[in-house]
Amino acid sequence: MAEPAPLTPCPPWLLPHWQGIYQRHQQGQLPHALLFTGMPGLGKRQFVRFVVESLLCQNMNEHTGACGACDSCAQLTAGAHADFSEVIPEGASQNIKVDTVRELVGWLQLSAPPGRYRAALIDTADAMNRNAANSLLKTLEEPGERAVLILAAGQPGSLPATIRSRCQTTMLSIADRNAAVEWLVAEGVSHAEQQLEHARVGPLGVLEQQTDDWQAAEQSLQKAWRDLLLMRASIGKIVESLSALPARRCLANFAQWSLMANKRHLSVPVGADPATLELISEVHSCLSSEQWFTFYDRIQQLYRSDSASFKTQAVLEGLFADIRLSTQG
Repeated sequence: MAEPAPLTPCPPWLLPHWQGIYQRHQQGQLPHALLFTGMPGLGKRQFVRFVVESLLCQNMNEHTGACGACDSCAQLTAGAHADFSEVIPEGASQNIKVDTVRELVGWLQLSAPPGRYRAALIDTADAMNRNAANSLLKTLEEPGERAVLILAAGQPGSLPATIRSRCQTTMLSIADRNAAVEWLVAEGVSHAEQQLEHARVGPLGVLEQQTDDWQAAEQSLQKAWRDLLLMRASIGKIVESLSALPARRCLANFAQWSLMANKRHLSVPVGADPATLELISEVHSCLSSEQWFTFYDRIQQLYRSDSASFKTQAVLEGLFADIRLSTQG
């Protein structure tokens, strides 16, 4: 279970999404299970916690969610609310295990106070293993009275179709672009609007991209991609250079660059920052359009599978070997 946390503000660019949920609550039409997904860096984790805290508040409103002053908000702030439970990935594998979900399912069957919700949050729901996901079906098929289950998933396709079909799914987006730009400016981001346009991530991702660590990792990834396609180093040396980076970060970049390279190969305009455009210009002719598409599809499959939780070297070696073989063909 998660550690206690104070009340959470809604990311301003996601406020219209909350207002839609609030209206459904007011109309008595709130689904018993809501699944939220969206691009990286959008603030999904913050948003879903805001939603849960707001639904438990005794005085929630359309604009600020939880009031922060009622007894329920005080209990949430103290991490001691009897009608709130949260599940997050645990351990080195960062998976959600079946025993944890079974405990949650039993808890959700308990009665909620009159006129109130009993709310559960599963952050990174796509980290549930198969048995854990199957255990969740019980509460999705037979929800407790006024029980609400909120799930957040970056890769909803990793969830079984039986889970997805029983949830009201919302694809979060930057619903208020002006609010996103204003937030970035307040955080000290230069050329905020242009960076948001080209980043392919949400505002939190744009802010992360300003850090020295993120920039250093990006340079390492670009060098590795050049070295692989332009035959500048051995596969072993290239993979070793990326060993400290998360496999998901590597695969996400390589999928994006493969798609861009294919577009460039087909003379389709590519929108990106200058450094990425330079990279794509250097490597796009190394593979045919069909080969780029094949590798894009394979990288996407790796990203959606459990392989992305393995060590980076194990994930990349086979992929890189196939790409290198194609460049020599």
